[in-house]
Amino acid sequence: MTSSSDRLRAQHDALHLAHRWFAFFEAPGGDLERHLEIFDPQVRLSGHQGRRLFADDRDSLAAWFSTVPGERSSHHILHATFESAPRRQSRLNMLVAYQAVRPEGVQGAIIRYETELSHGPGGTRFLALDKTPILPDTQANFAPSWAANRVLALAHAALAELPGSDARLRETLGASTSQLQVRANVPEGSPRYHALLSAVGTDAAGGCHLMLELEDDVSGPLPALSRIIQAERTSQHQSLA
Repeated sequence: MTSSSDRLRAQHDALHLAHRWFAFFEAPGGDLERHLEIFDPQVRLSGHQGRRLFADDRDSLAAWFSTVPGERSSHHILHATFESAPRRQSRLNMLVAYQAVRPEGVQGAIIRYETELSHGPGGTRFLALDKTPILPDTQANFAPSWAANRVLALAHAALAELPGSDARLRETLGASTSQLQVRANVPEGSPRYHALLSAVGTDAAGGCHLMLELEDDVSGPLPALSRIIQAERTSQHQSLA
């Protein structure tokens, strides 16, 4: 990560994995074997600042996935910070609003995620993840996030210039894009839907709003962009307002 553009691509790559990680929990039918490929073979998953160990390799991580309740859930990334580290590694730390629909009602928490990733010729992988609840989330209404996480994974993959990613989306968003937001309130697992993708960049050119049409199969790692229905450029002070 020797330049600002390399660092920005690595940041997009890390966020693409984070949104894939969360979306996998939010709709049934995901391909676990394929999903496990985003983790290092010796991945470590822990909780409560490392005091609880859930998994220390892919096999134990697969076993942990089998224990996760099948309740309806959502994960909204409220804030994320990315830092490059030596030996082609990085850290992605996030505050995430988590909700679950249970018989007694909607329950939630604000969770701090601390993750380490490797960036190598075979792709980016999670080396370690720790999740620590820090506050209750008292929102009574459930806010779904599956479609938003799927679209954000797609967009960050494009901006990271990953093999097979969508070149149309990358060209329309622009290489300087640094922040993304999505509005897509549709049922989890929807095979077709529309989403509003908003972006701002690192330069003074402003950003854009894109209305997207997508096709999705929850067993695949990413949705497919059918077409960009509308693209609107914005000035810097309008972006993500």
